[in-house]
Order: sequence, then C-alpha cells, then structure tokens
Amino acid sequence: MHATAAPVPVAAPRSRAPRQLLDQLAHACVGLWRARVVLVFTLALPLVWLLVIGVLAGNATVEGAGGVRLMQFVTPVAAAMGVLYAAFPTVAISLTQARELGTVRRVRGTPMPVRVFLAARIGAAAAYALAAVTAVLALAVVAYDVQIVWRTVPATLVTLLVGTVCFAAMGVAFSVLSPSTAVAQAGSIATAVVLTFVSGMFTVGGTLPTWLDRAGSALPLKPFVEALQHQFNPFRAGAGWEPGALAVIAAWGIVAAAVATRWSGRVRDDGRTARRAGPVHPGHRPLQPLQPVQPPQPHQPLRATGRPDRVRTHRVPTSRPGTGRVAAGALVAGQVSAAVRSTRRDPGAVFFALVLPVGLYALMVTMQGASFEIRPGVRFADVFAASMVTWGTAVTAFMNVPESVATARDRGVLKRLRGTPLRPWHYLAGRTTAGLALILVVAASVLVVGRGAYGVRPTLGGLLLGLGVLVVGMLSLAACGFALAALAPDAGSVGAVGLVVLLPLAFFSDVFINDVPTWMSRVGDLFPLKHLQNALAAAWDPAGASIGWVHVGVLLAWALGAGLVAVRRFRWDAAATTPGPRPGRPADQREVTP
Repeated sequence: MHATAAPVPVAAPRSRAPRQLLDQLAHACVGLWRARVVLVFTLALPLVWLLVIGVLAGNATVEGAGGVRLMQFVTPVAAAMGVLYAAFPTVAISLTQARELGTVRRVRGTPMPVRVFLAARIGAAAAYALAAVTAVLALAVVAYDVQIVWRTVPATLVTLLVGTVCFAAMGVAFSVLSPSTAVAQAGSIATAVVLTFVSGMFTVGGTLPTWLDRAGSALPLKPFVEALQHQFNPFRAGAGWEPGALAVIAAWGIVAAAVATRWSGRVRDDGRTARRAGPVHPGHRPLQPLQPVQPPQPHQPLRATGRPDRVRTHRVPTSRPGTGRVAAGALVAGQVSAAVRSTRRDPGAVFFALVLPVGLYALMVTMQGASFEIRPGVRFADVFAASMVTWGTAVTAFMNVPESVATARDRGVLKRLRGTPLRPWHYLAGRTTAGLALILVVAASVLVVGRGAYGVRPTLGGLLLGLGVLVVGMLSLAACGFALAALAPDAGSVGAVGLVVLLPLAFFSDVFINDVPTWMSRVGDLFPLKHLQNALAAAWDPAGASIGWVHVGVLLAWALGAGLVAVRRFRWDAAATTPGPRPGRPADQREVTP
C-alpha cells in the first residue's frame, strides 16, 4: 500500500492580513525612524517649542482663569503640533516616495493587498503621533506641573484619534496630487507650517487679524487645538466633548479621503499623471521617437539640464588661448549658475529661506501694528525686518548650502572633481555665492514689503552697511554650516541637526522674540546669530545707521574658528556607512559644471 500524502492546508489570504499588517507596520516605523526630517518635525519641534514657551512664561498665570498657569493651555498646542506633523507630512512623503520608487507597483505583484500597505503607513504615522503626544505630556507634567483633567480623557482621546485620521487622510490626498517626493516633502511641510501660523499656534498671547482668524476657524487645525485646550481647562465644566470642532475636523478628513479616491486612479506608480486616452498598463511607457544626438563640440561636453529624461548640449567656458586651461572666474560663474538653477527647482529651500521669512514678517507686524514700539523710539516693524532677514540668512548659509555640498559628497560628485578642471574652491565659491544671491533677494523682499506696508525706511548709508553685514554674516554662518557638514556622518544629518540647533538658537538671539530673560540673552551673545541680527538692526535704524564693530568681530571670529574646523575635518569622499540618496532628493547630474 502506498501512503497518500495529506493535503497541505493553505491559509486563506484574509487570515494572513493581520500578520502582514504587523510586519509592514514595524517596517514603516523603522523607516520613519531613519528619516531624520520626520523626527525633527514630529518630536523635536513640539518639545523645543514647549521648552521655549515654558522658559519665557515661567510661572505666569492666565488672567481671569482662576490661577491656571499659561502652560496648561500651551501644552495642548504642542500636542496638536506633534499630531499634525506626524500624520500629515509623514504620510504624504512616505507614500509619494513609495510610489516614486516603484514600491507600490511591486506590492501589487505580491499576495499582500495594497490596502494593507497603505494602512501600515498610516498606522506608523499614528504611532509617531502618539509618541509625540506622550513626550509632550510627560515634559509638561514633570517640568511645568500641568494637570491632566481625567473627566475629559475620553473626549481627548476621541479628539486625538479624529485629528490623526483627518491629517493622515490629508497626507494621502497630498501624496496623490504630488508629482514627486521632493514636491511632497516641501509642499506638505510648508502647508503644515502655514496652517500652524494661520491657526494662531505660534502666536501665544497675540491676536490674529479678523479675516485670518475666521479663515483659521474654517480649517481643521484651529478647531482641533481649541478642542484640546478646552479639554485641558480644569475650570471648564462637562466631559469636554466638542461636537462642532469634531464635525469640522471630520468633514476635512472626508473631503481629503474623497480627493485621494477620486484622483488615485489618474496617478501612476512612478508619480506621473496617467493620460486619459484609454487604460494603460501600470508598467507600460509609450514609445518615444528616437532623436538624433549631436556630437559634442570641443570643450562643450554634454550636461544634463531640466528633467532627467531631457538632455541637451550646454556651452561651458572655453580655455584661454594658448594655455589650454579654463579661466577660474568662468568656472566659478558656471557653478553659481548651476547652484541658482538647483535652488529654483528646490521648493523646500525657496519656501523656508524666502517665502517663510517674508510671510512671517507681514503676519507678525500686522498683528502688532505698524506703529507698535518695543522700546521708546524703536518700532517693531524696523527690528523685525532685521530678524527675518537673519532667519533667511541662517537657513540658507547654515543649512541649505552645507547640506547641498554634503549631498554632493555622499553621491560621489566631489570625488569626481579630481578628473575635471574644476577645483574644490571653485565649487564651494560658486555654491556660497549663489547662497549670498538668495540672501540678498530675501533682504530686498522684506525691505520692499516693510517700506510699502509699514513705513520701514532705512537710510542709503544703512543699506550699504547692511550689505556688508550680510556678507560677513553669510560667511560666518556658512563656515559654521560647513563645520557641521564636516562632523556629520551624512547629508541627512546636516539638515536635521542644523534645524534642531537653529530653532532654539533663534529664540535666544532676538530673532523671534526681542524681550527674553537676561540669562537667555547672555547665552545668545555667545553665538553669531544674535550678532548678525543686532548688526543688521543697527545698520537699518531709520534714526541713523551705525555699525556694531563688536558684532562684526564676533561674526569674523566664528567664521575663522568654524572655517578651521571645516578645513581640517571635511572629507571629500563619502563615508563607508553613508546611505544612498535621501528620500525626496534624487541624484542630480547638474551638481558639477566643469
């Protein structure tokens, strides 16, 4: 007799879904942990903001609130900030990256349903939102004696859940509409930052204009914050349920889900919008006619410009007659041109270095009033113009320029310079000059807005002095940024660590707040950011321009010290443990224009 093999039981696909979901959830959480931008905006930003407000507020109480401390109402704002940044930009960036890298297309060829993959990404964002809220509450209770109102805990949990789902749905919709990871990263973070300002989260104790306050009430973030604040108010009766706020938040979540469902069928896995002309196979690309390739002329190598699939010839500097060498000035000019084009195509750099300072300047001065004086004879509009130009300079010189150089290093671009006529100082000079050009655009934009709307009128001599101060400040902060790039393991660390350092330092350096405790002011005196702001404010003083030589001396000292560190420690080859290109920053062939 022959034994018959018993049939092997095959589990139904539905029974594997929970296990697949748990595996994908763990994988997504690890991936987000490695994405330093997520950690900065989800955990570091709410905690830093809570610490700064706690230092400024101290034991202050809210007037008319029965002795309740201000931090009792600031804590839910920080918690809402953590939920927003964990759910909205995180989902938008991770899903767009997965689509752009073809991960979604490959998932469709596996037994795992796409809905499990999507649920894991949203679940990972919810886990980080929970971690952010937990960290904020722990800090608030331990450091500022914030009370947990236990009778409103069920309402608070429901509010947090509805808010997380709403912002995650907005992230999915934003991902569906984003053509690339770079656009999703810059656009989602920029939208979240704008939402925080429109909702009054960064203006504790201030009053938004009426029209802006009404606009914020129609958006989901402000009702979310106000509901949490009511639930944290120990003197407010009831169980803390806010049906009106929950209705607004839920409505935005439903609209976002409808947008994601409506447009998801028109977006292909590679991030490009599918054509309407009939069904197209997910992996199919229409054939393109062959184009004749022109051979390069002498000293005119091919260089990629525009989109990766579009290549055209570009004239590069010719060599000096009889020498066979390219002029150094022409090489630097080529690098400046390449860096300017790269900046224009980077929406994140343009937003944080240019749009944010100009928009924040207009918002804050409008709230305070054009005639508001921080000291007798010193208008807030004049001083805050120097503050916002300082912030734009810091973002450009301390973060963006060094991060772009570190990215080129990690991709092997700097190593390949050895085989070109381009020298390292040509490359660095071009990048730094392009950064200075952006800083001048920021300064001109802020001053134009200040002059046209708020009567800011620095003297001609003050403008010239301010130009010199900006050059010195740019060199000082760029040297600090290059020193950070020399010590950081990769380009992703440069941006993340730079932002973590820059945010609290701005509060210590008269950038966001002019009236800080004495000890904070003394700490700010040790760093170049405050001296740049003070020197610019003195140069643009409408009562009479002056130059603060002490401020200039401190800036030069930092430039010298940080420059020595950068020269001694900066490496031109990628480290052995350096990961591949960062999410949202695809390899760029325009890094070098020899």
